[in-house]
Amino acid sequence: MEAQGLKPNTTTHNKIIEGLCIGGKVKEAEAFLDSLEEKCSENYVAMINGYCEVNYTKEAFELFIRLSKQGFIGSKTSCYKLLSNLCREGKNDKALMLLETMLSLDVNPSQILCSRVIGTFCQAGDMTKAQSLFNSLDDRGLTPDLITYTMMINGYCRLNRLKEAYVLFSDMKKRGIKPDVITYTVLFGSCFAINLSRSHCVQHAVKSEERRMRLSTLWTEMKDMDVQPDVICYTVLIDRNCKTNNIEDAINLLREMIDRGLEPDNVAYTALLSGYFRKGDIEGAVLVVNEMEMSGIQPDDRTKSVLEHGILKARKVQFRH
Repeated sequence: MEAQGLKPNTTTHNKIIEGLCIGGKVKEAEAFLDSLEEKCSENYVAMINGYCEVNYTKEAFELFIRLSKQGFIGSKTSCYKLLSNLCREGKNDKALMLLETMLSLDVNPSQILCSRVIGTFCQAGDMTKAQSLFNSLDDRGLTPDLITYTMMINGYCRLNRLKEAYVLFSDMKKRGIKPDVITYTVLFGSCFAINLSRSHCVQHAVKSEERRMRLSTLWTEMKDMDVQPDVICYTVLIDRNCKTNNIEDAINLLREMIDRGLEPDNVAYTALLSGYFRKGDIEGAVLVVNEMEMSGIQPDDRTKSVLEHGILKARKVQFRH
C-alpha cells in the first residue's frame, strides 16, 4: 500500500489492530499500536474490540478504564462487546462499573446494555444492585421496557420476594406496558411457592389460599387482556399443580391445552407422571404413558428416570404390604 504511494489512515490502522487480534496475534497488535507515531482514541477502541474478540476481557476493561479517565469511552458498540464479555464471565461488579462510568460521562447507554446488566444481577440473585441500577436508569428517563420489567419480576420471584415482584408488576401496567405470556408465566410460578417452615401450619395454609386466589385473578386478567398461554405457560401450571397435589387441575389444564391446538411435550407429561407417582396412583401414571405413545412422543431421559423411580417406589410399597 505504501509502495503505491497510499497513506494509511485511522481506519486502516484500526482494521490491522482488530485483524491481528482476531488472527490470534494479540502481542503483534499491541506492538503495532505502540509503533504508531500518531495515535488517536479510535485506535485504542480498536484495541478494546480486538481484546474482546479473543476474550482478553481483563485487558479490554483496563484499557477502557484508562480511556474513561481521559473523558473518552469509545463507541456504544465497543461498550456492548466489553459488557457482553464481562456478563458472560460473571464479572458483575465490573459490568456495573462500566455502566456507571458511561453515566458519569453523560453518555446514556442503550436499553439493550442496561437490560443486559440488570439481567445478569437478577440471574445472580443480587436484586439490591439490580434494583439500584433499575432506579438509576428510570431517574434518567430511560423507561424500562417489558423485558427489563419481566427480568426484575422473575428475579424477585426466584427469591420468593413476592411483594417487590407485584409492586413492579403493578408499576409496569400503570406505565401502559402490557405484560406478555412470559411475565404471567413467571408470576404463575410464584403462586405455588411453598413455605418450607412447618412450624406455622395455619399461617402456611392461609398463605396457600391467598396464592391460589392470586393465581385465579392472574389467569382471569391474562385472558381479559387477550394474552394467550403457550406450551411453556401451561406446562408450568401443570407442573406446579402436580407438585401441590392438585392432579385434577393439572389434568384439566392438559385437556384445555390440547383443545386449544397446543401439543404437550415431554416436560408436561413428565410433570403429570411425577404427580401421579407422588400420589401413588400407578394406574393414572400408566394412562399418561399410553397417551404419550398415542401422541407419538418418545420418553426422554428425564421421563424414563421418573418412570423407573416411580415403579421402584411402587414395588417397595407393595413389598411392605
